[in-house]
Formats: sequence, structure tokens, C-alpha cells
Amino acid sequence: MIRRSTYSRRNRYDQQDEPFSLKKVLTSFASLPRVLRLVWEASPPLVIGLALFTLIGGFTPLATVIIARLLIDGALTAIRHGTIAPIWLPVGLQLAVSLLNGFSNTINSLLQSLLQDRVSNHIQLMILRKANTLDLSFFENPEFYDKLNHASEQAVNKPLAMISQTFGLGRTLITLLSMLGLILHLAWWLAIVALIVPIPSFIASSRYGLRNYWMMRWQSPEKRQQRYVNNVMTTDDFNKEIKLFNLGDFFIRRYQFLAKKFYEENKDLQIGRNLSNFLWSALSIAANSGIYLYVALQAIEGIITLGALSQYTMAVNQAGQNFQGVLDGISNMYENNLFVNTLFEFLEYEPKIVSPEHPVPIETPVTTKGLDIEFRNVSFTYADKEEPALKNVSFRVHSGEAIALVGRNGAGKTTLVKLLTRLYDPDEGEILIAGRNIKEYDLQELRGHIGVIFQDYVKYSMKASENIGVGRVVDVENFELIDAAAHKSGANTVIERLEEGYDSMLGRWFDKGVQLSGGEWQKVALARAFMRDARILILDEPTSALDAQAEYDIFTRFRYLTEGKTAIFISHRFSTVRLADRIFVIENGTVIENGSHQELIALDGRYAQLFNLQAEAYR
Repeated sequence: MIRRSTYSRRNRYDQQDEPFSLKKVLTSFASLPRVLRLVWEASPPLVIGLALFTLIGGFTPLATVIIARLLIDGALTAIRHGTIAPIWLPVGLQLAVSLLNGFSNTINSLLQSLLQDRVSNHIQLMILRKANTLDLSFFENPEFYDKLNHASEQAVNKPLAMISQTFGLGRTLITLLSMLGLILHLAWWLAIVALIVPIPSFIASSRYGLRNYWMMRWQSPEKRQQRYVNNVMTTDDFNKEIKLFNLGDFFIRRYQFLAKKFYEENKDLQIGRNLSNFLWSALSIAANSGIYLYVALQAIEGIITLGALSQYTMAVNQAGQNFQGVLDGISNMYENNLFVNTLFEFLEYEPKIVSPEHPVPIETPVTTKGLDIEFRNVSFTYADKEEPALKNVSFRVHSGEAIALVGRNGAGKTTLVKLLTRLYDPDEGEILIAGRNIKEYDLQELRGHIGVIFQDYVKYSMKASENIGVGRVVDVENFELIDAAAHKSGANTVIERLEEGYDSMLGRWFDKGVQLSGGEWQKVALARAFMRDARILILDEPTSALDAQAEYDIFTRFRYLTEGKTAIFISHRFSTVRLADRIFVIENGTVIENGSHQELIALDGRYAQLFNLQAEAYR
């Protein structure tokens, strides 16, 4: 099964839409200015230092080769004249060059390590800032997650690698040109041989670099599956059910299957890559041996000295190695450039839901704390769906009014909330707050006026005070406001029982973390909504884990505390729903009924039917 999958996937690599070409390898240099700017922004002094010490290293091989000739010829002279004086200078020079080279390599390694940390942090922050600007719809798209993972995992180290390779290319070219200059003094064709032999290895390496990149792209969805399985097996959210349903071995087998598949695919690539490297390097070794033989014959015939023999053999070896290094550097830059482009592709994402260029302030009459809300012929369909979530919905919520939304799961209740907060924009129609289309308002100001707690609220692994304080992050350290919000939701009774009170760490991720029950977490989440002190408050079934009495008490308190504010709550419990001033019944994306509890019961329509069904269950 694994081999069949590997074969199929290998065919996909061979047939992908972007075949290898030398032209594309060379065009990888076109992205260097953008990559250099990215690395430069992380730390200009470290970039300058790395460039300087990398280039210094380019001159030491030439000095070493020349000193080797001086040492051998000096030793021969010393033997003939019976004195060691001729060797002091080359020995001293060799010591100085070696110390300089060692110091240069040490500083180079240090600078590269420090710069890697700075660049990694800089890129991760860029990714986080970009993600923070993008619409909710992006995070519901698998292709987006693939690019996000590529940017986070693959592209973080590649920009610095490209810059280091660029500096390394400069150093290698300096060494290469200096060695070719020495070789040309002996025979011009030796330089040609030294340059031609490494080219096949370069082409093969570049081809495998492209295949490695495409393997990463094709594996990405399944890599995310593997990470998901790992997350399921290692976090407390899933652990209870995994144990109760004996799912551990099931997920381990799935992880093992994916791991074996990736291993087989990577093995095929690496075997081919390494065998190819060996075969082409063997050609280089054979060519160098032939050159050594030629140079040795020149020395035997007395055409060159023994010192020159050492110099030319070292120069030929260095020239071949450095030209191979140049080609390998270009090949590696090409491969790294493919990965870096995934970062730039991610950074090019732009949100569609943005603030207008000249937003208007949200204004309300001084006589009220709430805000009018109006939906006018609003329709909306999710990108991955064919059936509309909302169809031509129109209604008005008056300032200070409390309404409830009822209906089956998937009827469109939560979609209304997402549109009101501009997590999405409607396909048709418009939504107004305080008499203006919400698209005219600044996004942050709009959302600052709305406090929402969804059913799938977040359980932050942070202190209890921070879990509440993030409801209004500018006051995250304002204990009085946090405590007041906790009293409004009833979370104070939960927190005050904890050993460290509001300083207690919640969740099991960190030391001394305390795990709360579902109902306790919900009270903390509700406190976050009260912390907001917004003029529109929305509770989207956040109390579903509470018993009927506890939910009734919460909504009774919520109703009291939101007096004068515009409030929307969604619940399936009609004992709670009847607290609202008006109730909207939603079916298949449309509002089919609205009115007070008494009015809807008298209407004897869908609401009355649902109410009686639920009431019957309690009789």
C-alpha cells in the first residue's frame, strides 16, 4: 500500500507543472534583493559583520597555497645551505594566516547563529502580523493552511541560508578566480577542465532540489494530518474520549502509516540524490587525478620546482572544489528560493474585509446606551457551500432591546452574528448599525462596540485574570474591572476557590495549571463578555454546558446587566428564550416568525410547535 502510494506520488513529481530548467535556476538571484531586505530588517549590524568576515575568508586559501610553495622551496634552500633561516618567513606567515582564518570562522559562526535567531523571530512576527490582518474565511481554507505551514516551518531558516550562501558565493568566487590565475601560469586548458567537470553535478543537484520542493508541497496536506494526530494524542482536550473509546492504538497506527509513507518517499529521493552526487564527484576526482599526474610530470622533467608542484596541485584542487562550491551554492540558492517564495506567497495575501479609507465614527443619541441594528435583504453563502446560509433576511433590533434567535442547528443563527461583526460580508443586502452601513465604520471601532461569546469560546491557558481581561485587552491589568466582570458572570465564586485566586493558571499546559469544569469555563468566558462593556452584547449558546437552572440564572443576570443595551442571545432552551423582548425564529436561512413569547405562542406557528415539543419533554 505504501509503495503504491509512493509510486503514484513520484509520478506526480515527474509530471508537475513547473519542470526544471537552468534558466529558472539562474533567475533565483532575482529574489535576492527582497530576501536581503528581509534579513537586513532583522539586524543590519549582524548582516554587515557576516558579510565582512565571510569575504575575508575568501583570501585565505590563496595565501595558504602561496605560503606552501614558499615553505617547500625555502626548505630545499635550507637543505642546500645548511641553515633554517629561509623557512622562518613562510612559517610565520602560515601561523598568521591560520590564526586569522580560525578567528574569522569563529566570528562568522557566531554572527550566523545570532542572525539566525533574529531572522527567525522577525519572520515569525511577520507571519503573525499578516495572519492577524486576514479574514476568517482564510482560516477555513485548506490551501491557506498549507501555505501558512510552509511559511512557518520551511521558510523561516531559508532567507538567512540564501544570504549566507550569497556571501559564501562571493568568498568562493574570490578563491576560485585567484586559483585560476595561478593555474593559467602553467596551462590554460587545466582551468577549462577544472570548470567543466563540476557542471553535470550542478545540474543533477538542481533537479533534485526541485523534486525536494515539490515533495514538500505534495506532502503538505498529509503532514498536517500527521500534526493533527500528534495534537489529538498529546493534548487534554481529546484525552478522555481517546481513553474511553480505546482510540489510542487507532491514532498511533494512523500516525505510523503516515510516517512510513513519508519515510519511503524521502528515502527514494535521498537515495537518488546521494548516488548521483557520488557518481558525479567520482568524475571530478578522476579528472583531478589526471591533472595531478600532468603537474607531477612537469616537476619530474624539471619544468617546475617542487614548491610549484605543491602550489599547482593545491590550486587545481582548490579551483575544482571552489567551482563545485559555486555551482552547489547556486543550486542550494535555487532550492532555498523555492521555499522562500512560499513565505512571500503567504505575505501577499490581502484581506477583503477592511476598514474604509475615511471611516465615520459610530454615534448614538445621548439618551441611550445601546445601538440600533438593521438587516436589509441580507443573503450569504459560504465559499465551500452551494446552499445559502441566509436568504433575503430583513429585520430591525431597536436600541436597548433584547432579542433571542431560535432555530435548528445550521439554520443561520451564528451566521447572523458573524455578519454583524464583519467576520464575513454579505453577498447581497446591507447591515446597518446606528443608521449606517457597518462597512462605513472602522473595523476595530465596530468590534469594540460588540461583545460576543460563541459556543466554541476559547479556553486560554493563562491566568484567570488574563482569561477575563482579554475581553478588553487595554484593561487586562485593571483588577477592579476584571473582578466586577467576574461578579457579573458568577466566575468570582469559581476563581476565589482557587489556591492563587485571580493569579491561578488555568488549563493543564503549564506548571500549576488548574483545569476547570465545562460550566466553570463558561462563567469565565461570560466574564470576558461583560469585561467588554460593549453597547451590543451577544451570547451565542455559550451556556450549553450548564444545567437549565444555571443557564436561566445566567440569562436573568445577563438581562438585568444589559438593561438599556442592545442584547442578542441564542439558545435552544425556551425557558431562557422567553426572557427576550422579541424572539426571531430562523428556518433554512430566513426569519419566518418574530415577536414576544406570548405573541408567538398565540400565533401557534413554528415557535409554538418547538416550545410545546420541549415543554412536553419536561412533563
